[in-house]
Amino acid sequence: EKEEGISMEQRRGKNSISSKRYNRGLVLRLIASGEGTSRIELSRTTKLAKMTVTNIVSEFLDSGLIEESEEELTEACGRNPRKLQLSDRAPKAAGLLIFRDRIEAVLCTLDLKILDSRHIYFQELTREKLLEDAFQVLDQILEKEQNILGIGAAVIGPVDTREGILLNPPRFYGIENVRLLEALKARYPYPVYLDHDNNSAALAEKLYGAGRDCQDFLFLGISNGIGSGVISRGEVYHSSRGLSPEIGHVSIDCAGPLCSCGSRGCLELYANTHVVLEKLRSATGLTCGFEEFFHLKDQEKAEEILCQMIRDISAALVSAMNLFNPELIVLGHDCMDWSEMYVRQLEQLINEQKMAQGQERIPVRKAYFGKNAQLVGAAANVADQAFRGNLLF
Repeated sequence: EKEEGISMEQRRGKNSISSKRYNRGLVLRLIASGEGTSRIELSRTTKLAKMTVTNIVSEFLDSGLIEESEEELTEACGRNPRKLQLSDRAPKAAGLLIFRDRIEAVLCTLDLKILDSRHIYFQELTREKLLEDAFQVLDQILEKEQNILGIGAAVIGPVDTREGILLNPPRFYGIENVRLLEALKARYPYPVYLDHDNNSAALAEKLYGAGRDCQDFLFLGISNGIGSGVISRGEVYHSSRGLSPEIGHVSIDCAGPLCSCGSRGCLELYANTHVVLEKLRSATGLTCGFEEFFHLKDQEKAEEILCQMIRDISAALVSAMNLFNPELIVLGHDCMDWSEMYVRQLEQLINEQKMAQGQERIPVRKAYFGKNAQLVGAAANVADQAFRGNLLF
């Protein structure tokens, strides 16, 4: 059973004393996402008794977690139902993003609206400097807001999400085995959650973005590396060892150049933004930015390189699709610079080549949160814990 991408089981409350936290998290998620804006709607969606919903809503109103909008008059049908929504007084989520060229902190509402952000671009970097920068940007975010629910971290891979360890990212100043979760917990008096940056982006898109109506989708993030996040059966996918899929290191040519990961012909050697941009500038003699190349007129050399990029990406994507069978592909980061023609070209190629040809066409969409998907994804790691009943209740 499925309704709008969220299984009916995931939407239903549990009528037992032991499930109070679950029910409160569920109701909060439905209000925050706009899927339940009235008591009647919440009761119908969750299958909880009307009195149970009323009690939870009253509790949220009394605590300042949500608020009820003023009644509005309409000519057609008189007074509208009073609308439930997150309150400005609701606690906020802090997020930390560690990317290859920078570190960022963000302050978000539980519906992932950005209130403030800070960043530091790396020059030289050591393990000690990485932690120092992380503390600096987070301190700047937290000094103006005391009502913090938790801190979420989104980190480039590979990362051990069980232990919160940044393992050995390629081309990352030789930094390895940073116990980031442990360091953040030691410094801050808040719950801390950590995941891969593209898993975090996928979670944000699942909660509020392009993937909110899907149970299974793949997030593809392309920048100076290529990464992926997977939502499977409505949940972020991790292996039993806490590792995430790395589509950038799917080989599309076993006789290709040697990658820093030790394999040959990895996708990101052919299609990451820096590699493609260098090819474009070399072939055309132009010094355009990446986005500009997608809108040039009468530039056959540029078009040829961009089309080859799409073919390379499709080769790895089809392999991933045949393994995970997603119902959607979400493009993030520098894919936001692509013109729509290339998005459609990628969609056409993967649907021609996927194994399950008898199934529905797999759409390709750009991320709702755009180039901020990984950043707000860090905060989404906190919001998701609240919606599971693990925080606040």
